[in-house]
Amino acid sequence: MKIKEQTIKELEAMKPSDIYLVYELIRSIKASKEQKTIVGSPGAYQKSRLLLKNCKGSLSSDIIRNREDRV
Repeated sequence: MKIKEQTIKELEAMKPSDIYLVYELIRSIKASKEQKTIVGSPGAYQKSRLLLKNCKGSLSSDIIRNREDRV
């Protein structure tokens, strides 16, 4: 627990505004870990596939056609 004690000691020496930044960082880390532990939740690629599954035609062809229009 030495690291925890050192962290608390450092926090006690900080300004309240800096402590708030540390607190937000801790919350951010916890939230990202919670998202990773959710089993069965689709990733960005899987979400995209799910949203595009009802689209007709070829998405890559549409992208190529739009790029050609800009050139």
